[in-house]
Amino acid sequence: MLGASRTSLETVREVLANNPGDAELGEQLLAIATLLASESTLRGSLGDPGSAAAQRIAIVDSLLAGKVSAVALNLAKEVVSRRWSSGRDLVEAFGTLGAEALFIQAEADGRLDAVQNQLFDFSRAVAANGELQLVLGNPAVPGAQRSAVVGSLVEGRVEPETFVLLKDAVSNPRGRRLDDALTELVELAAVRRRELLAQVRAAVELSSEQSERLATVLARVYGQPVQIQQILDPTVVGGVSVTINDEVIDGTTVHRLEQARRLLVGGQG
Repeated sequence: MLGASRTSLETVREVLANNPGDAELGEQLLAIATLLASESTLRGSLGDPGSAAAQRIAIVDSLLAGKVSAVALNLAKEVVSRRWSSGRDLVEAFGTLGAEALFIQAEADGRLDAVQNQLFDFSRAVAANGELQLVLGNPAVPGAQRSAVVGSLVEGRVEPETFVLLKDAVSNPRGRRLDDALTELVELAAVRRRELLAQVRAAVELSSEQSERLATVLARVYGQPVQIQQILDPTVVGGVSVTINDEVIDGTTVHRLEQARRLLVGGQG
């Protein structure tokens, strides 16, 4: 998401942060995202920057009034009143807000860490199971069937927010690959925790001490806390591969970045 869309998303996320709503808000926003993804005419009308904002707001009011909470309705009006570079960005905005609303709810109850870890664990379980990938990531399989499979696997075993987000990711991909959708959710949770997410691939599991040391070095390099999520990958030989914000660096590069940072800090003194 770039340009006007990025600015608009930042604005509406602030609105959400000041009006977090209740447990239903996240699900309602996700449902709006799914509706817009499936209705091209409606998506075009609400994402048309050439139309008046008042006109777009009126469409939302006629469509959603009495069907969603007052908080969800007001937030939806705020979203469509903003400028979006494409209809796809508009859909993505509602999906992001829906996930974030659920993360806010989990955070308020002290369960955000658990939700993020469960999303990550599920993504790795799918990646390691070809049969599961074929079912959950196949658009030819009805969404209700994919959702039922998720229910059979995790219902009652994960936090309520995790369950909602997983069902939405598999049954309403909204043009995304399943692995991309799950990665986006894990990264959004990390942002909510005010941390960078570092996915670390290694042939063997890092010890707690190694993981903590790597997190410390990366935090110094990037200037903010970093959460390490390990992925066992036998193809990684002789070290680790780290991915942060789509940037892939190897263990040697991490060491060199830390050395460069120390030189810069020393030079400033």
